[in-house]
Amino acid sequence: MINISVDWLCGQLAFIYSFNKVKPAVIVDKLIEIAVDIIVPGRGAGESNLFMRNLRSFERDGDRISKELDIRSELRKWDQEFPYCHHELIVRYCVGFLASALAVFACEKFRSLFARKR
Repeated sequence: MINISVDWLCGQLAFIYSFNKVKPAVIVDKLIEIAVDIIVPGRGAGESNLFMRNLRSFERDGDRISKELDIRSELRKWDQEFPYCHHELIVRYCVGFLASALAVFACEKFRSLFARKR
């Protein structure tokens, strides 16, 4: 008889489900947005009047757009250089691994609630 662990089975099912259901474009867009927020500085000094605030706003928006385009062009270059390791595939594997680890953890905790202590 084949002895398959419930933890292993739950982990595999969670990986397969999340790998197929995740939308990597949404995750990549959010990660790029976070990276641009960190890289491009926010409001600073020299914004005492309306004209300077608007000027700084245009500069900041231009910097954000150019940095986002730089990141996306680097991702395209990565995909062309390593077609077998596409960035969206990496996102799918990471999400699948996280879902699998969470499912195994939940199964172990659920089983420990009902296990008899000897």
